Formats: sequence, C-alpha cells, structure tokens
Amino acid sequence: MKKQHWSFAIVVLACLAGLPRLAQAEEAGSVPNIEGKWTGKFKLMHWTGPAEQSLELRVFKQDGPLIKGEKTWHIAPGGSAGNVGGKKRMNATESLVGVIGFDNGLYLAEQGDNGIYTGRITGPDTLELIYIEAGDLATAYRAELKRAK
Repeated sequence: MKKQHWSFAIVVLACLAGLPRLAQAEEAGSVPNIEGKWTGKFKLMHWTGPAEQSLELRVFKQDGPLIKGEKTWHIAPGGSAGNVGGKKRMNATESLVGVIGFDNGLYLAEQGDNGIYTGRITGPDTLELIYIEAGDLATAYRAELKRAK
C-alpha cells in the first residue's frame, strides 16, 4: 500500500512541475493567426427580403489579437440589394477592424457602417460568423468561411 502512495505522489509532483511550462506555452500560442483570404456562400435576410450572397473576408494585418482587413460581398442576381452608405448595392468592399477574444471568439466592426460580426474560430482554416446590421435595410446572416490556400 505504501508503494502505491509513493507512486501517486511522484505522479502528482511530476504534473505540478510541468504546469509552469504548460502555462507559458498556452500564453505564447493562445492567439491563432487568421491572416489570409476567407470565403463562403450563404443565404441572408434583408428587411426587404432574402438573398443569396458570397463573402470574401481578407485579414491583411494582425497584431496579436487585433486585426485589420476588409470584406467584399456579392448578392446573387434576383436577390434583395444591400445597403452601403444609404445606397442600394448588389456588391461592395468595406473596411473593418476586429479582435480575437480570449475564448477564440471573433468580433469585427465595419468602418463607416453599423454592421457588427460575432463569431468563432472553429479550426485552422474555418470561421463561423454571425452578422447583424441595424438601420433602414437591416440585415442578418450566419456564414461559415474557409481560408483559401
């Protein structure tokens, strides 16, 4: 019985000795790199009706958890137009900034617009995003984007 106690104590001490290294490794690599081009297609809802859309998110600068980029979107023919600067559009490119949260959540805000993204990083090459925009042509959608290689 004494031998089992000593074995248990040695295992516990070995685990405790490795904790500082584990914490350092997690701290050093805790923010994933999401630079690159991400694309996806999905259905969205404008106040005026539904539409099929394609989205390209380009993250061209990342400083730790802080990111800067732009998105380009295209509404498929026959869909309800989007709103950019008070004008109805079928496509546009818009600048954005954002942050990767402590939980690997993703939070993006458009420049010059009311659109807000929330989402999460689900893998090295996949993101899930939810977009909400208030205003006269309110818009909502969710999308899975994949990183182009």
